[in-house]
Amino acid sequence: MCGIFAVIGAENAAAELYVGLVHLQHRGQDAAGMITFDFSEPDSGIKISKDIGLVSNVFNDTKLLNVNGQMGIGHTRYPTVGVGDVKEVQPFFNRYPDGIGLAFNGNVVNYPVLKEKLRQRRVYLSSSSDAEVLLEVFGDSYGKDARDGVDAVYAAVRKVYDEAIGGYSVVVVIANKGIVAFKDPNGIRPLIMGEKKAKGKKSYAFASESIALSIQGYENLRDIKPGEAVYVDKDLKVHSKVLEAGKPAPCVFEYVYFSTVESVYEGRPIYEVRKRLGEELAAKVKKHWPDLDVDVVIPVPDTSRAAANSLAKALGVPYEEGLIKNRYIGRTFIMPVQKIRENAMKLKLKPIDSVIRGKSIMVVDDSIVRGTTSRRIVELLRESGAKKVYFLSTFPPIRNPCYYGIDFQRKEELIAHGKTIDEVEKEIGADRLIYMDVEGLQKAVGTEKLCTACVTGEYPTTTEHAKELTSLRRKHIAQITSKC
Repeated sequence: MCGIFAVIGAENAAAELYVGLVHLQHRGQDAAGMITFDFSEPDSGIKISKDIGLVSNVFNDTKLLNVNGQMGIGHTRYPTVGVGDVKEVQPFFNRYPDGIGLAFNGNVVNYPVLKEKLRQRRVYLSSSSDAEVLLEVFGDSYGKDARDGVDAVYAAVRKVYDEAIGGYSVVVVIANKGIVAFKDPNGIRPLIMGEKKAKGKKSYAFASESIALSIQGYENLRDIKPGEAVYVDKDLKVHSKVLEAGKPAPCVFEYVYFSTVESVYEGRPIYEVRKRLGEELAAKVKKHWPDLDVDVVIPVPDTSRAAANSLAKALGVPYEEGLIKNRYIGRTFIMPVQKIRENAMKLKLKPIDSVIRGKSIMVVDDSIVRGTTSRRIVELLRESGAKKVYFLSTFPPIRNPCYYGIDFQRKEELIAHGKTIDEVEKEIGADRLIYMDVEGLQKAVGTEKLCTACVTGEYPTTTEHAKELTSLRRKHIAQITSKC
């Protein structure tokens, strides 16, 4: 679930890319990169800077000066394919045709199949990233098309739609030509467009989340439609067309966990959705457990704060901050392997004894995936003297893998897979485990047009090649783990 940003028409594209990526850092903390182009110095060509690490570590003032220009694309990486090596870092670049750079957020389900097709054509890749496969598919069509401009771009995007199965949002920079942005036909992964007028000049930008745009003064924000391609040429003329529209299925996990609360997704403020999640949970508690004795409601920081607060209000129970997050530890969920996640969890949360000791605690988290965090939280609360621990999740039980850009592609790593709620409750050690249900989730979000495959098992695309992808991911995780 990476973060992508693209801009054209900016006075300093590198500076805007940097700010945008910083505001998308929560989407990926493994690596960062950017590619820019300067129309005033076309002979200097494409400029590339990328490396392992956080955005602030990868880019300093000198590096940003070296990648200056008026357009560019950037990426902050959350690994779902690949071995965590610098060669996996996006954006990827091909010199021919024209000079094309590509960054994307998501997963290509049939990536192993496409990689083998390329190998049979004697095209050998430099990485294990599905982004490089998308670049080859896009670039091959774009280079063969006798037409120029927007028609060649549309043909290249259509070729990606024909070949790539999965959930993806993509940004492409074409040297001396323009920026391309497009979503998969089901619109599973987010991508927002905005425009800005400054000093009498107009610029356009695209980002995984609205906050990365609005914080920089971009307005008229809109979500790219499922199957839509948008091309902004060097003259800042905007071309857009829906090339292949499937059934809309935006990822529901964006509302619950991935997107930051400042963002707006598909016209819905994330903060308001999370408040409603708390209200829906409160209604469920009142209906099924009216006699539950609760002294205080606490959130698991940071994503569940809004939900926990609204739940506490609805139940008429005090809300407190009982767990403090170590600000120097990143998001443990998006860390690449279980061993790293477990080590980080030991450092991530610290309890406030005065809030917890001797009390029946209702703790609210956004979701329960592998159970690593949940078990540790229950342990912490008991060690701090909690009388009872009631664990609430704003997301239903996750029993199925995600193949569209969230790194739980193997069912055996999911704590709820093949288990009842009572069994999960026992495994994490809670006195009561309460999950959100699908109906309450849809009501809180405000639509049933969502990808809920990880809960329901109903996938918006074919998963014919998911076994090959899962096998490859298992191999990559083994390689990463061996280095830990």
